[in-house]
Amino acid sequence: MDMTKPNISRIYDYVLGGHHNFEIDRMAAEQIMKVFPAYPHWAKLNRWFLQMVAGQWVELGHQHILDLGSGMPTQGNVHEIATEAQVLYCDRDSVTVAYAQELLQNTTNVRYIEADVSNPQPILQAAAEFFGGERRVAIGCIGLAYFLDDTTLSGLMQALHDWAAPGSVMALSQAYGEIRNDDNQATTDAFKRSGAQLFPRDEAAVRRIMAPWEVREFKPLATWLNMGDMLDDSDRAGGSAEMFGVILERAR
Repeated sequence: MDMTKPNISRIYDYVLGGHHNFEIDRMAAEQIMKVFPAYPHWAKLNRWFLQMVAGQWVELGHQHILDLGSGMPTQGNVHEIATEAQVLYCDRDSVTVAYAQELLQNTTNVRYIEADVSNPQPILQAAAEFFGGERRVAIGCIGLAYFLDDTTLSGLMQALHDWAAPGSVMALSQAYGEIRNDDNQATTDAFKRSGAQLFPRDEAAVRRIMAPWEVREFKPLATWLNMGDMLDDSDRAGGSAEMFGVILERAR
Protein backbone atom coordinates (compact mmCIF):
# COMPACT_ATOMS: atom_id res chain seq x y z
CA MET A 1 0.00 0.00 0.00
CA ASP A 2 1.62 3.24 -1.14
CA MET A 3 0.30 6.01 1.07
CA THR A 4 2.83 8.54 -0.25
CA LYS A 5 0.86 9.17 -3.47
CA PRO A 6 -2.58 10.75 -3.79
CA ASN A 7 -5.45 8.61 -5.01
CA ILE A 8 -8.44 10.01 -6.88
CA SER A 9 -11.00 7.97 -4.91
CA ARG A 10 -9.65 9.32 -1.62
CA ILE A 11 -9.46 12.84 -3.08
CA TYR A 12 -13.12 12.42 -4.04
CA ASP A 13 -13.94 11.29 -0.50
CA TYR A 14 -12.27 14.42 0.88
CA VAL A 15 -14.15 16.88 -1.36
CA LEU A 16 -17.42 15.13 -0.43
CA GLY A 17 -16.65 15.79 3.22
CA GLY A 18 -15.47 12.29 4.09
CA HIS A 19 -12.76 11.34 6.56
CA HIS A 20 -11.20 8.29 4.88
CA ASN A 21 -8.28 10.05 3.23
CA PHE A 22 -4.68 11.03 3.94
CA GLU A 23 -2.81 14.29 4.08
CA ILE A 24 -1.37 13.63 0.62
CA ASP A 25 -4.92 13.31 -0.74
CA ARG A 26 -6.07 16.49 0.98
CA MET A 27 -3.08 18.39 -0.40
CA ALA A 28 -3.81 17.13 -3.91
CA ALA A 29 -7.48 18.07 -3.57
CA GLU A 30 -6.59 21.58 -2.46
CA GLN A 31 -4.25 21.96 -5.44
CA ILE A 32 -7.03 20.87 -7.81
CA MET A 33 -9.49 23.29 -6.20
CA LYS A 34 -7.07 26.18 -6.65
CA VAL A 35 -7.58 25.94 -10.41
CA PHE A 36 -11.01 24.27 -10.29
CA PRO A 37 -12.94 25.73 -7.32
CA ALA A 38 -16.15 24.09 -8.55
CA TYR A 39 -14.80 20.57 -8.03
CA PRO A 40 -16.83 19.96 -4.82
CA HIS A 41 -20.00 21.04 -6.64
CA TRP A 42 -19.43 18.53 -9.45
CA ALA A 43 -18.46 15.81 -6.97
CA LYS A 44 -21.70 16.32 -5.06
CA LEU A 45 -23.75 16.26 -8.26
CA ASN A 46 -22.07 12.96 -9.15
CA ARG A 47 -22.91 11.49 -5.75
CA TRP A 48 -26.51 12.75 -5.84
CA PHE A 49 -26.93 11.30 -9.33
CA LEU A 50 -25.65 7.97 -7.99
CA GLN A 51 -28.18 8.11 -5.18
CA MET A 52 -30.96 8.99 -7.62
CA VAL A 53 -30.26 6.07 -9.94
CA ALA A 54 -29.83 3.68 -7.00
CA GLY A 55 -33.36 4.64 -5.97
CA GLN A 56 -34.56 4.00 -9.52
CA TRP A 57 -32.91 0.58 -9.51
CA VAL A 58 -34.78 -0.30 -6.32
CA GLU A 59 -38.07 0.75 -7.95
CA LEU A 60 -37.25 -1.38 -11.02
CA GLY A 61 -36.61 -4.39 -8.80
CA HIS A 62 -32.88 -4.76 -9.40
CA GLN A 63 -31.42 -6.91 -6.63
CA HIS A 64 -27.89 -7.26 -8.02
CA ILE A 65 -25.74 -4.13 -8.39
CA LEU A 66 -22.19 -3.91 -9.70
CA ASP A 67 -20.48 -0.61 -8.91
CA LEU A 68 -17.22 0.18 -10.72
CA GLY A 69 -14.40 2.41 -9.49
CA SER A 70 -16.34 2.76 -6.25
CA GLY A 71 -14.00 4.71 -4.00
CA MET A 72 -14.86 4.88 -0.32
CA PRO A 73 -18.32 3.41 0.43
CA THR A 74 -19.32 6.40 2.55
CA GLN A 75 -21.29 9.62 2.09
CA GLY A 76 -24.53 7.99 0.91
CA ASN A 77 -23.30 5.21 -1.35
CA VAL A 78 -25.32 2.57 -3.21
CA HIS A 79 -25.79 0.02 -0.43
CA GLU A 80 -27.31 2.71 1.80
CA ILE A 81 -30.02 3.30 -0.81
CA ALA A 82 -30.54 -0.23 -2.15
CA THR A 83 -30.50 -1.80 1.30
CA GLU A 84 -31.98 -5.14 0.21
CA ALA A 85 -29.81 -5.62 -2.89
CA GLN A 86 -26.54 -7.46 -3.24
CA VAL A 87 -23.91 -4.84 -4.03
CA LEU A 88 -20.44 -5.57 -5.37
CA TYR A 89 -18.00 -2.66 -5.18
CA CYS A 90 -14.54 -2.54 -6.71
CA ASP A 91 -11.55 -0.23 -6.82
CA ARG A 92 -7.93 -0.63 -7.85
CA ASP A 93 -6.44 1.26 -4.89
CA SER A 94 -5.29 -1.14 -2.15
CA VAL A 95 -5.65 1.42 0.64
CA THR A 96 -9.20 2.29 -0.36
CA VAL A 97 -10.16 -1.38 -0.60
CA ALA A 98 -8.65 -2.19 2.81
CA TYR A 99 -10.55 0.67 4.45
CA ALA A 100 -13.76 -0.27 2.65
CA GLN A 101 -13.56 -3.93 3.62
CA GLU A 102 -13.13 -2.94 7.25
CA LEU A 103 -16.11 -0.60 7.10
CA LEU A 104 -18.33 -3.20 5.40
CA GLN A 105 -17.23 -6.33 7.24
CA ASN A 106 -20.60 -6.70 8.99
CA THR A 107 -22.71 -5.90 5.91
CA THR A 108 -23.41 -9.34 4.50
CA ASN A 109 -25.13 -8.23 1.31
CA VAL A 110 -22.14 -6.11 0.25
CA ARG A 111 -18.73 -7.16 -0.97
CA TYR A 112 -15.73 -5.01 -1.92
CA ILE A 113 -12.94 -6.36 -4.11
CA GLU A 114 -9.64 -4.98 -5.37
CA ALA A 115 -9.75 -4.93 -9.16
CA ASP A 116 -8.88 -2.70 -12.10
CA VAL A 117 -11.60 -1.99 -14.67
CA SER A 118 -8.96 -2.13 -17.42
CA ASN A 119 -9.05 -5.91 -16.80
CA PRO A 120 -12.79 -6.56 -16.33
CA GLN A 121 -12.82 -10.37 -16.38
CA PRO A 122 -11.89 -10.85 -12.67
CA ILE A 123 -14.63 -8.35 -11.78
CA LEU A 124 -17.20 -10.23 -13.84
CA GLN A 125 -16.11 -13.55 -12.35
CA ALA A 126 -16.49 -12.13 -8.84
CA ALA A 127 -19.91 -10.74 -9.78
CA ALA A 128 -21.05 -14.09 -11.17
CA GLU A 129 -20.02 -15.81 -7.93
CA PHE A 130 -21.45 -13.19 -5.57
CA PHE A 131 -24.72 -12.87 -7.49
CA GLY A 132 -25.17 -16.63 -7.70
CA GLY A 133 -25.01 -16.63 -11.50
CA GLU A 134 -27.59 -13.85 -11.92
CA ARG A 135 -26.59 -11.60 -14.84
CA ARG A 136 -29.55 -9.22 -15.02
CA VAL A 137 -27.79 -6.46 -13.13
CA ALA A 138 -27.61 -2.73 -12.55
CA ILE A 139 -24.17 -1.27 -13.15
CA GLY A 140 -22.78 1.96 -11.76
CA CYS A 141 -20.04 3.70 -13.76
CA ILE A 142 -20.31 7.08 -12.09
CA GLY A 143 -17.26 9.29 -11.60
CA LEU A 144 -15.15 6.80 -13.55
CA ALA A 145 -15.56 6.96 -17.35
CA TYR A 146 -13.76 10.28 -17.76
CA PHE A 147 -10.64 8.83 -16.12
CA LEU A 148 -10.42 6.08 -18.77
CA ASP A 149 -9.00 6.47 -22.28
CA ASP A 150 -11.22 5.56 -25.25
CA THR A 151 -9.70 2.12 -25.80
CA THR A 152 -10.01 1.08 -22.14
CA LEU A 153 -13.55 2.43 -21.79
CA SER A 154 -14.72 0.83 -25.04
CA GLY A 155 -13.24 -2.52 -24.01
CA LEU A 156 -14.94 -2.31 -20.61
CA MET A 157 -18.32 -1.51 -22.19
CA GLN A 158 -18.02 -4.44 -24.62
CA ALA A 159 -17.04 -6.86 -21.83
CA LEU A 160 -19.93 -5.72 -19.63
CA HIS A 161 -22.39 -6.04 -22.54
CA ASP A 162 -21.15 -9.51 -23.42
CA TRP A 163 -21.54 -10.63 -19.80
CA ALA A 164 -24.77 -8.94 -18.72
CA ALA A 165 -28.21 -10.34 -19.50
CA PRO A 166 -30.90 -8.45 -21.43
CA GLY A 167 -32.74 -6.09 -19.10
CA SER A 168 -29.52 -4.98 -17.43
CA VAL A 169 -29.08 -1.24 -16.99
CA MET A 170 -26.17 1.12 -16.46
CA ALA A 171 -25.75 4.65 -15.14
CA LEU A 172 -22.69 6.63 -16.19
CA SER A 173 -21.40 10.15 -15.72
CA GLN A 174 -19.11 11.86 -18.18
CA ALA A 175 -17.26 15.17 -18.10
CA TYR A 176 -17.10 17.43 -21.12
CA GLY A 177 -15.01 20.51 -21.74
CA GLU A 178 -13.21 22.22 -24.58
CA ILE A 179 -9.54 21.46 -23.91
CA ARG A 180 -8.47 24.57 -25.81
CA ASN A 181 -10.14 26.56 -23.03
CA ASP A 182 -7.34 27.69 -20.67
CA ASP A 183 -9.38 26.97 -17.52
CA ASN A 184 -10.18 23.44 -18.66
CA GLN A 185 -6.55 22.78 -19.57
CA ALA A 186 -5.43 23.96 -16.14
CA THR A 187 -7.96 21.62 -14.53
CA THR A 188 -6.82 18.69 -16.65
CA ASP A 189 -3.20 19.39 -15.72
CA ALA A 190 -4.07 19.58 -12.00
CA PHE A 191 -5.78 16.18 -12.07
CA LYS A 192 -2.85 14.72 -13.98
CA ARG A 193 -0.40 15.91 -11.32
CA SER A 194 -2.59 14.07 -8.80
CA GLY A 195 -2.30 10.84 -10.76
CA ALA A 196 -5.59 11.02 -12.65
CA GLN A 197 -5.72 11.77 -16.39
CA LEU A 198 -9.00 13.35 -17.53
CA PHE A 199 -10.68 12.35 -20.81
CA PRO A 200 -13.55 14.76 -21.55
CA ARG A 201 -16.02 13.66 -24.24
CA ASP A 202 -19.05 15.09 -26.02
CA GLU A 203 -22.33 13.24 -26.56
CA ALA A 204 -21.35 11.81 -29.94
CA ALA A 205 -18.16 10.32 -28.52
CA VAL A 206 -20.01 8.83 -25.55
CA ARG A 207 -22.63 7.20 -27.78
CA ARG A 208 -19.92 5.75 -30.01
CA ILE A 209 -17.83 4.35 -27.16
CA MET A 210 -20.82 2.98 -25.23
CA ALA A 211 -21.99 0.80 -28.13
CA PRO A 212 -23.40 -1.83 -28.11
CA TRP A 213 -25.18 -0.53 -24.97
CA GLU A 214 -28.26 1.47 -25.93
CA VAL A 215 -28.40 5.05 -24.62
CA ARG A 216 -31.85 5.73 -23.14
CA GLU A 217 -31.31 9.19 -21.66
CA PHE A 218 -28.48 11.70 -21.88
CA LYS A 219 -28.61 15.05 -20.09
CA PRO A 220 -26.62 17.25 -17.71
CA LEU A 221 -26.41 16.15 -14.08
CA ALA A 222 -27.91 19.45 -12.92
CA THR A 223 -30.90 18.82 -15.19
CA TRP A 224 -31.36 15.27 -13.88
CA LEU A 225 -31.37 16.64 -10.33
CA ASN A 226 -33.31 19.83 -11.03
CA MET A 227 -30.41 21.86 -9.65
CA GLY A 228 -29.56 24.16 -12.51
CA ASP A 229 -29.29 27.10 -10.15
CA MET A 230 -26.47 25.37 -8.24
CA LEU A 231 -23.96 26.16 -11.01
CA ASP A 232 -22.96 29.35 -12.81
CA ASP A 233 -20.58 30.16 -15.66
CA SER A 234 -17.57 30.14 -13.35
CA ASP A 235 -18.42 26.56 -12.30
CA ARG A 236 -18.58 25.65 -15.98
CA ALA A 237 -15.23 27.27 -16.81
CA GLY A 238 -16.84 30.11 -18.68
CA GLY A 239 -19.66 27.97 -20.04
CA SER A 240 -17.58 25.34 -21.84
CA ALA A 241 -17.57 22.60 -19.17
CA GLU A 242 -20.39 20.20 -18.34
CA MET A 243 -21.04 16.90 -16.61
CA PHE A 244 -23.54 14.54 -18.19
CA GLY A 245 -25.54 11.71 -16.68
CA VAL A 246 -26.26 8.81 -19.02
CA ILE A 247 -28.73 5.94 -18.64
CA LEU A 248 -28.03 2.86 -20.75
CA GLU A 249 -29.70 -0.51 -21.25
CA ARG A 250 -28.72 -3.91 -22.56
CA ALA A 251 -31.85 -4.41 -24.58
CA ARG A 252 -30.89 -7.53 -26.52
